Amino acid sequence: MKNAWMKLAIVAALCAVCAWELGVKGIRLGKDLQGGVSLVYSVKIPAGQQSETVLGQVIEVLKQRVNPQGVLDIGMQPQGADRIEVVMPLPSAEVRALQLDAKKRIDEFLAKTQVSASELDGALATGSAASRFGKQNPAIIELEGAWQAMQQARSDFNGLQTSGATADQLSPAEDKIVSTELRYESLRVQVLSKTLAPSRLTRALDLATEPQPVRDAEGKVVVTASGAVEMGPSLREKELGAIKAEFANLSAELDEVVGANDKYLAKRTGLDDPQDLIRLMRGAGVLDFRIAVNPAKPQGVNPDQLRKDLVTKGPRSGEPGIARWFRLNDLKQWYDKPAELEALKANPSAYFAARNLSVGEFAGDLYLLLYDSEANTLTHRGGAAWGLTNAYRTVDQRLGASAVGFQLDQSGGQRMAQLTGSHVGEPMAIVLDDEVYSAPRLNSTISDSGVITGQFGEEELAYLIRVLTAGSLEAKISSDPISVSILGPSIGADNLEKGLEATIISVAITCVVMLAYYFLAGLVADIALAVNTLMIFGIMALIDGTFTLPGLAGVALSVAMAVDANVLIYERIREELELGNPLKQAIDVAYKRALSAIVDGNVTNLIACVVLYKVGATEVKGFALTMSIGVITTLFTGIWVTRAMFSAMLGAGMKRLPMLPTIVPAISRVLMPSVDWISLRPALFGFSGVLAVLSAGAFFMRGNDMYETEFRGGNSMTLSTRMARAGETVAVDGRLGITRLAMEDRIRKLGADAGDDIVVAQLKNANVLTVGEPTADGLASKFQVRVGNPSPVPAGFDETRISRDIVDAVAKGLAGQLDVRLPLAFKNSTSVNHTAVTKPLEKALIGTSIGFPQASGDAVGEFRGGVAVIIEGIETPVTTADVAERINRMRSQPDWSSTAGRKTKVVGLDPVDASNPSGLNRSVAVLVSDPDINGFDVELDIWDRDLAAVEWSLVRDALTQQASLDQVSSFSPVVADNLAATAVVAVVLSLIGMLAYIWIRFGSFRFSTATVIGVAFNVIVCLGFLAISIPLASTGFGPSLYIEEYRIDLNVVAGLLTIIGYSLNDTVVILDRIRENRGKRTWISRDTVNLSINQTFSRTILTGGSTFATAIVLIALGGTGIRPFAYTFLIGLIAGTFSSVAIAAPLVYSRKEEEQERAKAAIAPVTPVLQPA
Repeated sequence: MKNAWMKLAIVAALCAVCAWELGVKGIRLGKDLQGGVSLVYSVKIPAGQQSETVLGQVIEVLKQRVNPQGVLDIGMQPQGADRIEVVMPLPSAEVRALQLDAKKRIDEFLAKTQVSASELDGALATGSAASRFGKQNPAIIELEGAWQAMQQARSDFNGLQTSGATADQLSPAEDKIVSTELRYESLRVQVLSKTLAPSRLTRALDLATEPQPVRDAEGKVVVTASGAVEMGPSLREKELGAIKAEFANLSAELDEVVGANDKYLAKRTGLDDPQDLIRLMRGAGVLDFRIAVNPAKPQGVNPDQLRKDLVTKGPRSGEPGIARWFRLNDLKQWYDKPAELEALKANPSAYFAARNLSVGEFAGDLYLLLYDSEANTLTHRGGAAWGLTNAYRTVDQRLGASAVGFQLDQSGGQRMAQLTGSHVGEPMAIVLDDEVYSAPRLNSTISDSGVITGQFGEEELAYLIRVLTAGSLEAKISSDPISVSILGPSIGADNLEKGLEATIISVAITCVVMLAYYFLAGLVADIALAVNTLMIFGIMALIDGTFTLPGLAGVALSVAMAVDANVLIYERIREELELGNPLKQAIDVAYKRALSAIVDGNVTNLIACVVLYKVGATEVKGFALTMSIGVITTLFTGIWVTRAMFSAMLGAGMKRLPMLPTIVPAISRVLMPSVDWISLRPALFGFSGVLAVLSAGAFFMRGNDMYETEFRGGNSMTLSTRMARAGETVAVDGRLGITRLAMEDRIRKLGADAGDDIVVAQLKNANVLTVGEPTADGLASKFQVRVGNPSPVPAGFDETRISRDIVDAVAKGLAGQLDVRLPLAFKNSTSVNHTAVTKPLEKALIGTSIGFPQASGDAVGEFRGGVAVIIEGIETPVTTADVAERINRMRSQPDWSSTAGRKTKVVGLDPVDASNPSGLNRSVAVLVSDPDINGFDVELDIWDRDLAAVEWSLVRDALTQQASLDQVSSFSPVVADNLAATAVVAVVLSLIGMLAYIWIRFGSFRFSTATVIGVAFNVIVCLGFLAISIPLASTGFGPSLYIEEYRIDLNVVAGLLTIIGYSLNDTVVILDRIRENRGKRTWISRDTVNLSINQTFSRTILTGGSTFATAIVLIALGGTGIRPFAYTFLIGLIAGTFSSVAIAAPLVYSRKEEEQERAKAAIAPVTPVLQPA
């Protein structure tokens, strides 16, 4: 081969690129390797609309709701014609540790800056103010001196009064009291004004980090001499700088807070809990329509004064019930030209005033002033039931330009007509989740349908349609997922560790075998395998592909298939060398003659991978993608890279290429038998038929029990026991140890005791498996529970409830043994009305403020002006610390970020043990304060809307959130039927594609028929051995052989398709040799078939052996997640190797055809002998 070294340089460059991609991007792990959640929702497609369009709109809206900044790794994609899948990773132990560290530093920093009035007064009274707060604020030392001086002045005055001093004598003492009190009050106000509100710090950390244009005294952007805009500090830097200026003594601590928070945000890729994602998905976008305040004609409000209040008090300022501030969502929607953008930035108020809109600025954002009265709004206030049903692109009939149309339901149409009828000519804002997206001018009265016109570009049209679609989302998407799959980070990490270990060991074994058998040629093959593996990982990184657990198996199998390509070539080289040909000629002939078999085998695999990728689930797609890349890299490294290496060595003077069979001829004779396979056909076919019948019988006897929950509908969950206590049985990880049978009995008893609950009753038939390795006594701490859905499902039954009810039943029934936090049931837990459960904190004591005088005599203190959320009648008593932890965790979620920084305290109201009020309680009060919404400083409507109502919703969500197990997968009957149909389609399409290729490639129906029979045998045997895995798993030797209760799931389907491809490849190699040995004859002789099988026997044993080793390693070390796939592949590998030699190849021979053709040709049988090319 010419230019061998140049080609090797190209290979080295490609390897460098792949290594660089791996170093820069790393490996993207799937849900099953790092832990994560997958949710499938059904979407109602309106009549007459394209499903692709609707699904795309729904996904865009959901992304804006769930991940508006795009910083989280939450993927959404269509699934079929009317479903979407949402996938999100769960935080690893590292991310959780960073989160805790950031929260701890923020709390510690705030503690150093915060001095509440009640705490300060108490510390002054006890003389401890300077020692407690002096380090945070040196002015407190001076304040304590002023307080002592004031107290001394009062004491002196009282002493004079007691001694009977005259008025003239008392006057100087009175003056001293007044002067010391004035000084004290002044210093006290100064100290308290320097307290940092938690919400201010939270807001500062969330501000934008991009540099901002510098403005002059008139508010105009400063331009440098070169014409560039001068950039200054970001909004975040400005606000943090202001905080540092106020708390100069804490500047270093603030830097530590910022650093810890940034580290956490850099690593954070998802929400903290699967239920948080489900909750966000469930909370449909709230769409409102509001008339905008015209600065030239305001009605009942003063825009200028409200603009000043916005700067000092924030967006919550306004006139309750009259007008409120709402943030502008995207500035790009408010200008068309660069000049307009400059005008907007230079003077936002004037820019929007020219459009009859009132705008103000706060913390770098623009806010629009909108009316809040019922006469000027169309909202869902008070539970008003109306909705938008559709939004679509249309045409302005007057101008012929593009426009946006929308439709309302009957109630919405009536309300819209009332609103717009009296405001024609005014701007009406479209508000989604309290953010303004657009404010078009009303040209006429709108009822149940309307058209928004304007000079819209494509982006603006798509933007408006997306916003309005969000308003109709609730009517389109199912409120709960129809399929749930959750895998905890610990299980993902375990899968990753075991999957990588199995992959590395299997590759290492393959490399050792190649080196030991082929010597130098084996080293060449090993280098090619290393290049192959590097390229697979590098290309996956380049295309941002996701590695799943089956994907790691795909890497191992790609290596095994690459070995097959090398073995085919090397065995051809050996044959040529044994015929006495020179080394260079032997290599040339070997590559030429092995090419067709290598290409044919890999193409059949590629067909299966393409089908799997098109119709498979996320994890299976990972396998298909990895294998597809592996096929391509195998062809490249097996044919191009190794050929270049041999050419380079030949050019360097290599004359010999020793191999183990050439050094030890006995090995060559063993691997090149002279078996008359055709004479064995009756025995081989008979054995195959019996085995196939027995396998089919075992499969059909199992019936529906052969299928995993994703194919028959049902739930699968993984449970972890709690940490063991003294005297309890212990598993290998220190957790409570339970045997599999004991856990199965406990779970089945839950089903037997369920009574009329048809969902929970299914637990009596649950299957329980251990996860991980049990102790010698069979004690385990992790269990997988599989349970089917009720059959049949009653008409009108809410199928989305099934998973929730099953998880709740298991979590509650085994609460004392599992590591799980249960949802709480309490009075009013399902109510959305907050008025009965929230109390203003207006009095001195907590008990009297909330109407529980007997409960707590503690002072309200710093919570005065806040709210108390009363939680009564908790069915399972909890500690106040548990309640506080749940609330704090919920407050840290994105959808509750507006409440971050609010102070919270949980007080026991009805303790189980009266001597321990902070212990278990049947009722608690959650006290919350927000300095920006103090009941003594703001209107009652604002306090009720922005504090009381919000905190009740937060507390209710935090306490009733469903328990999260290590892993949960649920499949409704509809989803199960769809997956089953998809699996069948995948198998059928793969078979059709492969067999069509073989028919075309070999030009013979007999070849294709023989291949079909061989493949059918392989699949039937695989299914049969899957069927007998359940009784084998219950035997004493079954678990020691890693045999578990295997059922057909998506991983098994991937295994079946893989083995179909592998056995086809095995068969193609032999058939390709038969075609070659046949030469120009039109028929195939008995001797041709026998010789071809015997010639390829060494390749069959070597490839099959290395692949067998790979499958064994995957079963033994790959863990429970990959074991069903590996078990299926192992059985199929054995069956496939057998069928290629004993079924498919002998079937292409026809004695009748040979006799007829010989009679025509009148020639005697001749044994063909290969001649060198």
